[in-house]
Amino acid sequence: MPNYKKRKLKSQKFLEPKRLLFFVPKILKYGFVYKVSAGLQIDLNTVIKKTPKGFVEQHLCDHNCSLDCGNYQCPAAFTENKGADPKSLMSLEEVQKSLKVALEGLKLANKLFLEKEFSKYCADFKIPGQVQDEIRETLKNGGYELNLFGGNPELHPNFLEIVKNAKEMGWVVTATTTGKKFIYNDNFVRGFLRNPPDLLAMSADDYEDINELNELLKMNAEDLKKYWQKANPLYGQRKKAFESLYVAKISKSLKSFPKILFNIVIHPGNLPHIFKFISALRQRFPNIIINPYPAQSSFCYESPVWKTRHLLPLEKVVDYMIQNQTNSREKNFVSRLHYWLVLKSVFLTKMSNKDRTKLLSGWGIWSCYKNSGAGRYLQAGSSNIIKKEVFRVGGHPGCFWNRQTVTEASKQLWTMDKKQVVRYLINSKITLPKTAPKPCPGCIMPRLMFDGISTELGLSSKLIPAYLKLRKEHYGF
Repeated sequence: MPNYKKRKLKSQKFLEPKRLLFFVPKILKYGFVYKVSAGLQIDLNTVIKKTPKGFVEQHLCDHNCSLDCGNYQCPAAFTENKGADPKSLMSLEEVQKSLKVALEGLKLANKLFLEKEFSKYCADFKIPGQVQDEIRETLKNGGYELNLFGGNPELHPNFLEIVKNAKEMGWVVTATTTGKKFIYNDNFVRGFLRNPPDLLAMSADDYEDINELNELLKMNAEDLKKYWQKANPLYGQRKKAFESLYVAKISKSLKSFPKILFNIVIHPGNLPHIFKFISALRQRFPNIIINPYPAQSSFCYESPVWKTRHLLPLEKVVDYMIQNQTNSREKNFVSRLHYWLVLKSVFLTKMSNKDRTKLLSGWGIWSCYKNSGAGRYLQAGSSNIIKKEVFRVGGHPGCFWNRQTVTEASKQLWTMDKKQVVRYLINSKITLPKTAPKPCPGCIMPRLMFDGISTELGLSSKLIPAYLKLRKEHYGF
């Protein structure tokens, strides 16, 4: 393994700070804070499922992202849905109540964090006064982001109305979807355009190689639709990859279409081609936001997805992203410099290659329950309850990927008040893992790590020294 400590990025000379005040605006420009100050990710498609042991909660999706055909196992894969009742989804009224109480709770949680914990956070992580003022202003006056989630959220019959109502409540609305319904349902597209979300996020990561991607990019929408129809229906990742390109193509000719974001999971299969993939997508769709991030295996307790042979090419990706994050000419990457500095700190911290691959696979790198304030991006979805009779499902504060650690199985957002939401965020989320038989070992999901505040509060202690040096180098504090 090369001596990473002696390496310096080409952009370092440009980034060395001259005056702290010059760098204060960069906390917004580089994504340390955002125009939104907290968020909610809600799974709209939790349903009841009958099993030999009783009734359980299950995710519903019309795609099959699984290890049988693809690179990861999604809990919403339709091969996992046998016995699920699609009519048991949360009602429109339950969703609306959930969004209302979550918004009130997140606002109150931010207020209490500023009053009771912000000073300690700033002291522990060496946040200087001018930067503190900027962060405080964001937490006081920033907006609130809603991510409609759950495999394919437009499977919910009230999806379009939920988007409309959420925007009226004041949420900044993102829908993370596959794009499938845009291909086969013109009525849905027309309704979608009447009141679209602020951002539409889709997957663009499972292509056989750069040659296939280039051929797909040359196709018009109708030819791409035919190509999509021929794809193996059990290979959900590839179906989604074609759907996102189709939606991106038709969006160019549709007025009122929202901004599009391409999520690109970097995994061992596409790592050798990732720079070419990103370059081709950026060239073809210069107005689309690109959001690459490494695959993880931690929250499913699976062995590290990364091996020693992947370390050097992975570090090249990290360096590339750091340089692009700090390049004023680059406009179409998600601003998330602090996230990439965390990954770089893995390479700069002395450890074995085995430990390095575990951290990069999510094991122990960051935890939403390490400190109050780390898990500020609220999630709501299913629980691991088993009952003998049918029960109301969905809306549990917790985690979409790991239901065993921070999920409140006995609570649902639409039955809670804002103070209960706050108690979950600043208390239960910290105490629940202490009684969990097998706590989640960590996470590297960028949406959940969110801004610099929550990232730092959940960061592995062993990485903090290297991370703070990188933050000083690139942010100036």
